[in-house]
Amino acid sequence: MKLRVGKRQSEGFTIVELLIVVVVIAILAAITIVSYNGIQARASDSKIRTMATQLQKAVMLWNIDTGLAPRNGYGSAVAFNGTECVDGSGGWITQGSYVCALEDLLLSKNLVPVNFIRSAPINKEYGLTSAHTFMFYRCGATTSYALFYYLQSPSTEDTASITSAESLGCGTGPRTNYKMKAAKIMVMDA
Repeated sequence: MKLRVGKRQSEGFTIVELLIVVVVIAILAAITIVSYNGIQARASDSKIRTMATQLQKAVMLWNIDTGLAPRNGYGSAVAFNGTECVDGSGGWITQGSYVCALEDLLLSKNLVPVNFIRSAPINKEYGLTSAHTFMFYRCGATTSYALFYYLQSPSTEDTASITSAESLGCGTGPRTNYKMKAAKIMVMDA
């Protein structure tokens, strides 16, 4: 006859095993969330950079077509007349921001689609809408203009671009007051 001493068959997992599984799952979840947030920011910034390039080209085409430099935005008191804004000193680009906005000019020549600006990712640091993603200003008394735009994770190149715009006299307000993180410089005829 054989005796079985002290060996008991256990069923299930011990508390230590369960804790280890929970910790591993929590670590994997944290890694996934951090990776996902980084991917979202990069995708948003990529879309904004592409839109900024499209806006830059549209503004330059408008300038070539009309022979005028854009006057629009803050201080505009006269509505868009189908060709130009007769006053204004820059600011937000989107329609409805001012009496006469840069988007009005670009839409009049079919250089951007309707609601182009509103389709931009949101400026998470300043505005509640995508209308606060792009700004346009003249650089002092020169023929240079700056298109400012918001990015979540600006590169060194982006930071240098906005510093360059500020050194040309395009103002520091877009960066400090409105959280713009990059700029494209344009030299206009007229």
